[in-house]
Amino acid sequence: MTGLTTTIASALVAGVAAASGVFGAGANDGPRNALVIDAALARDGRDLIDPRLGTLDAELRVTRTRREAETDLRYLAARGYRLEVAGPASTAAARATGLHATLLAR
Repeated sequence: MTGLTTTIASALVAGVAAASGVFGAGANDGPRNALVIDAALARDGRDLIDPRLGTLDAELRVTRTRREAETDLRYLAARGYRLEVAGPASTAAARATGLHATLLAR
């Protein structure tokens, strides 16, 4: 994993934990969290995402395009997830859909 990928993953883990207390949260403790991350930040997709993200009680989507991120954001919002995005395409998708999403990393 590159230094940049590790830094972004650390920011994501810290951001999600701080923003919503997701570590140790149960399914009935309130809104669930969804992370929508640009695939470019993960370098080669899910396999190179920091393993700490797998321990979060959150839905993780790694998107290749802004259109894919828009679809995922709409779907997750409709299901009641609290949305968090990382990367320029996912951030632009959140703006384009008009959905509220927390920016965790650019």
